[in-house]
Amino acid sequence: MPIRFTLRQLEIFAAVMHAGQVRAAASTLHLSQAAVSQALRELAEALDVTLFERRGRTIVATPTAHRLLALTEATRAELATLAVRLHGDPGAALSGPVHIAASSTIARYLLPGPIARLTRANPALRVTLRSGNSAAAEARVADGEADLGFIEGPAQRADVWASHWRTDRLQIIGPPSAPARIEADDLGDWPWVMREAGSGTRIVFEQSLGLAGLARPGAALVVDDSGAQVRAVAAGAGLACVSAAAAASALAAGDIRFVALGDHVFARPLWSIQRANARPTPLIARLIEALSD
Repeated sequence: MPIRFTLRQLEIFAAVMHAGQVRAAASTLHLSQAAVSQALRELAEALDVTLFERRGRTIVATPTAHRLLALTEATRAELATLAVRLHGDPGAALSGPVHIAASSTIARYLLPGPIARLTRANPALRVTLRSGNSAAAEARVADGEADLGFIEGPAQRADVWASHWRTDRLQIIGPPSAPARIEADDLGDWPWVMREAGSGTRIVFEQSLGLAGLARPGAALVVDDSGAQVRAVAAGAGLACVSAAAAASALAAGDIRFVALGDHVFARPLWSIQRANARPTPLIARLIEALSD
């Protein structure tokens, strides 16, 4: 037999039972007295019972009403915790092993601080972080070697599911002797220190140039680490495009300078990724949220 009453009607009924009158329950529920009375009437009709009897200006709960309250109390308490049970208690400590794969820039410059804070606050949380380029991080997540991944470019595989995590600013850098600004026509006049093929930073940089109608410069030097790019630029190897976070220390030390490319601004979304066929767990959902702060 189909259920013909709602959970909301049961909540209103319980509020009236605890308050002892419709007016007080309506005030507590922020409803009109008419809405509360209608809900009680519909619940009684659906169950084919009498829940309240009127005595003058007051209502009195019937024995059936008291029995219904007792029968539904445990169920209502269970349902009240449903969201917490689905998503995890936001106040509970994080615990358990978590394997994270991240592209090298994210692993080196963006994750260590938040992970350190998390593990200090949650001693039972055990994090393993592996770095590589974005393609390698995707492969580890897709193969089940990592529970969670963070990449710099759009996901290239159909067997991973990507969600926007945060936004990162890319910055062209040069040695201290480089000009503070170059124009589009000057791109090919400089040697460039590039990341390897498959790097999210390189993909975004080259795609941004292409969308602006600019030619991609050739690579005079290819390295597989953004820190190595920064050091090579500081040593005079040419220009590079890196995450601003990767260049911050060298900029503060005066080893490099930021170089503007006309009015062009390089910004990119960073992505969290999970296996496409994996069911998100409360731990992973809370971990992503915590690492976004």
